[in-house]
Amino acid sequence: MTCLTLLLTFSFFGDPPVESLENNTSIEITQSWPQEPAGWTYPIAVSVPDGEVPAGGFPVCILLHGNGGTGSPMLNQFRTVLPGHALVAPTGYLNSWNICAEGSDAPDWDMLRTLVERLAKYENVNPGRLQLLGISNGAALVNTAFVLDPPLPVEAYVAVVSHFNVAQYHEGSFHRPETETDPDQTWCGYSSSVTPPANRRYLSMSNVNDGVIPYDGGASPVGVTFLAATDAIYRVAQSQGFTGDPLSGAQPQVPGEPIWEYIYLDGQVTHLRGLAQHGMTPGHETYAGVFLNRDPIQDCAGDADGDGEVGFGDLTTVLASWGSVVGMDDLLKVLGNWGPCL
Repeated sequence: MTCLTLLLTFSFFGDPPVESLENNTSIEITQSWPQEPAGWTYPIAVSVPDGEVPAGGFPVCILLHGNGGTGSPMLNQFRTVLPGHALVAPTGYLNSWNICAEGSDAPDWDMLRTLVERLAKYENVNPGRLQLLGISNGAALVNTAFVLDPPLPVEAYVAVVSHFNVAQYHEGSFHRPETETDPDQTWCGYSSSVTPPANRRYLSMSNVNDGVIPYDGGASPVGVTFLAATDAIYRVAQSQGFTGDPLSGAQPQVPGEPIWEYIYLDGQVTHLRGLAQHGMTPGHETYAGVFLNRDPIQDCAGDADGDGEVGFGDLTTVLASWGSVVGMDDLLKVLGNWGPCL
């Protein structure tokens, strides 16, 4: 009788059942900061595909709107681009994301951390396929998220028409904000250097005729100074293990569109140079869909050339780059992980 009573008590008062992410799921994330001392709740829109849940759960892409936008229209834009993904689109405070000089001072990076943690717990979500895609101001938040410490469990990042700015990368390393941003502070408050973890996928899309974000770097109308787009993607590639020289000149053109690719690490880190002003073309959207549908990067220490196995090519790459950046630890990774990546 005692055992039966304990069993019934566990059945009724144990952990609640795991929920599925649905179109009508309410995800409430409330934060407070000096602008909103009583707290403010982010509106969060959700779209989940119809039909059977794939093995392992749906991949999820968190969509971040541009300055002045909202989350819901992002669902409409990317539903056909990512038909097999669950899509989650929050709206930022004052319709913006806090990067440096925006109207919002909200700790949006903390919101993202909470959102990612909650999404990973839904039974129909694949926790290994959590992704971020942002446009303009939203892309700048994607870049902030890329260098958070501790890192977010996000496997792919897509930044559309906003590459890294000099607050986020300066003095030879990536930086994150401490607790707040302030345009009157040095580097806008991005004072903590960060080494991003490896095995992440990153895609940037920038346009040479963009009148808002300067492709070749420098001051912008939004009050932020940027790296050149090609330098920014090179720094990302270095963070993921690339040890060669930066790519230069026009790379192979994407068929049917005035879009050129800069491909590092066999496509793990990619930059698209286009002519879409401060926006995307159908070619950009298709490319983002293909990128986000690729398999996640497997842990493959020592694969310096990104070809999926550790071999003589990696040994040659390490030895050719020997010096202050590449040394004995890199050589031991190659020798200790010889063969195909598992």
